[in-house]
Amino acid sequence: MNGCKSSKNDYAPPPPPEVTVAHPVEQLVTPFLEQNGVIEAVDEADVRARVRGFIESVNFDPGQTVSEGDLLYKIEADQYQAVVKSAEATVAASQAAIDVAKALVKTAEAEVKRAEQSLSRERTLNERNAGSQADLDAAIAANDAAVAALESAKANVQAAIASKGSSVASLAQAQLDLDYTSVRSPISGRITATDIKQGNLVENGGKLATVVNRSQVFANFSLSDREMLQIMKARRATLKPDEKLAEPDWSEMKVFLKREGDEGFPFEGVLNYVDQEGIDASTGTLGLRAQFENRDNMLFPGLFVTLRMPMGDANQATLIPEYAMLRDQRGQYVLVVSAEQKVQRREISVADTISGWAFIETGLTPDSRVVIDGLQRARPGLPVKAMEKKLQVDDQSLLRGFSTDDDSPTGVSTVVGETSSSAAE
Repeated sequence: MNGCKSSKNDYAPPPPPEVTVAHPVEQLVTPFLEQNGVIEAVDEADVRARVRGFIESVNFDPGQTVSEGDLLYKIEADQYQAVVKSAEATVAASQAAIDVAKALVKTAEAEVKRAEQSLSRERTLNERNAGSQADLDAAIAANDAAVAALESAKANVQAAIASKGSSVASLAQAQLDLDYTSVRSPISGRITATDIKQGNLVENGGKLATVVNRSQVFANFSLSDREMLQIMKARRATLKPDEKLAEPDWSEMKVFLKREGDEGFPFEGVLNYVDQEGIDASTGTLGLRAQFENRDNMLFPGLFVTLRMPMGDANQATLIPEYAMLRDQRGQYVLVVSAEQKVQRREISVADTISGWAFIETGLTPDSRVVIDGLQRARPGLPVKAMEKKLQVDDQSLLRGFSTDDDSPTGVSTVVGETSSSAAE
């Protein structure tokens, strides 16, 4: 009878799990402030009637792009044409009155000349005792009357000229009112729907529509007094020993903008105005305004947006992907892989998290190998097979919140390869 032959099972431990590690990124990062704002059109003008009358025609479609000076409305012009013709007739009559007054001046001048000659003759006769005193007195009186008549005729010319000036002014106003029956666009842009339809009466000053130019827009926002002091402090830190802090050149400061739902901050503009009245004591904020190009018409007036503004020069920062951080009752920490390929827990303190990156204050060195993938397979004290991933971040990409890799945090590019067993912690 054959006995049972025992066999020994040799235990083969499973291979260590694979994890992906990366060194923290040592990067110059520009600090910034982030605030909410609202969009405002750079150019916006109401189209208003400047004379009273019935709308004869509406010459645009709602939402149409119009140019400055385009005819938008036509107001019935009959009564204004009649006023112009009446004013033209008044001007012509005034000119005729001037011509008559000038003719009377010439007649008065001739009469003065005749009276002077008669007076001179009577005086000569009187000096020779050949004429009577009565004839001399009559000649003097006639000369004085002729001079007075001449002065009156000249005054009539001036009055006629003044009357013509008034008539010309009335004609100019009448012509202006007639021109205003053609309502034209005050600026270039897109026009809203008409407020008053064809055939309706519009009063002088009545609003007809609005033209909005959105090729450029403003974004209005504000900073707290504390944030303003932070900007001044950051600027002061860049000064040379003997250099004084001058008033900032706001026009050179970039501002980045995003709408709700945008990935990152795709719009770049410049700060172009700061409230010259200073900080509002009731709110403790300083009003600012940035200007943005809006070529694709993606920013609408009244839209609420988020803005980022750099607040100083770039500072050295230690960065890791935000998703590599863990938290428990003891606080925030990360998992690192030692030179012996074993997982270790490392306590960290985080200054801030921005666009998928964590700014590390303490706990990591540039040589630390932080587990960024395979966290569920990594346990402190257990060996792992570490695959190294190189992280890079661009300062401007981080500031603007753009991502160059869909599987990476903002601004990350990656290079993957197996790390050597002698890699330092």
